[in-house]
Amino acid sequence: MSAQEDKLTNSLEALARVEDDIDVVEKEVEIIRLRKMAPLYELRGKAITGVDGFWKVVLSQHSDFANYVRAADLKYIDCIKSIEMKWMCLEDNKLDHRNVAISFEFDGIDGDFEAQIVTKYFKIENDITKFKYTGKRTEEDDLRDGELGFLTSEPCQIKWPKSFNNINPSLVSDKSTAEGKKNYRTGMKSFFSWFKWTGLKVGKEFPNGDGLANLLADDIYPNCTKYYTEAQVDLEDENIDDEDLSNGPIELESSGSGSDENPKNEPEHKKRKI
Repeated sequence: MSAQEDKLTNSLEALARVEDDIDVVEKEVEIIRLRKMAPLYELRGKAITGVDGFWKVVLSQHSDFANYVRAADLKYIDCIKSIEMKWMCLEDNKLDHRNVAISFEFDGIDGDFEAQIVTKYFKIENDITKFKYTGKRTEEDDLRDGELGFLTSEPCQIKWPKSFNNINPSLVSDKSTAEGKKNYRTGMKSFFSWFKWTGLKVGKEFPNGDGLANLLADDIYPNCTKYYTEAQVDLEDENIDDEDLSNGPIELESSGSGSDENPKNEPEHKKRKI
């Protein structure tokens, strides 16, 4: 090895050591942040109990959340009374700061959906041999997940709405006919199937379950007050627009070639009415 090559090797090794130290410090800083935020989140949760429909507003107005659930699920997602998060590293700082428990409290619907509290636990795993289905995974996936870790979860029990009995995967006995397969697959895409998600059965369970968990933990939960406030502003603007329309005739713009808005007539995503 030449002197120049030896110098490069030493520099790269030193750089790698520094990066490892940076990772350690970043994790320590994150744990400190969570320790300071946890009691504030607890106070916020108590304040939220006095705001009827708080989580209904937050979740119904969050466009990314809507990408993870079926339209038919929204009726029951509106029953979410509270969402709470607990970080495992606050009890044991040796644990990954991404290990969390997310608790949902649901109000019930008479004759259909039972009131309940459900807690789902998530943890970071590095052992790629735990994957039960690997057909869709690549070597790059294995290298990345082995080094950085990947999110997994323990299945937890949740009582499904009775109206979903025909698509509840645990109740679908006919998986051979076209209708049976359709019902089973539809049920696997329901928000309620997310509670059975493990992260180890790629393509065989609720799709993108880690994405939904990360969205809740990293965005929706910490920023819920912001989303609630923004939703209230949007609703006020809609009410003002409705009042303006009711006060006079509506002038329609020409549909000629001068109009270039949405030229392809593509559907636009709209937030759900509350």
